[in-house]
Amino acid sequence: MGEDIPTILDDPVAQLLLTGQASTPSEAEQRYLESHLGEIFQLVQSPLSEEEFRRHPLIALLFSHGSRGWEDSLR
Repeated sequence: MGEDIPTILDDPVAQLLLTGQASTPSEAEQRYLESHLGEIFQLVQSPLSEEEFRRHPLIALLFSHGSRGWEDSLR
């Protein structure tokens, strides 16, 4: 069983929450995205297909981040 199985502790957004660097999931996502703007710009300019681009974890997070405030307000 030498597989590396990711856990919540491997998630950089969760790490921001667990270490107190962010107080909400929305804030943690925003901080994470802001710290990776250079990589996001590189992805925008890359030759990836639309499908590959949208599947990239940073881009998927960017697209889903817009609804996070609404989701947080339900709690």
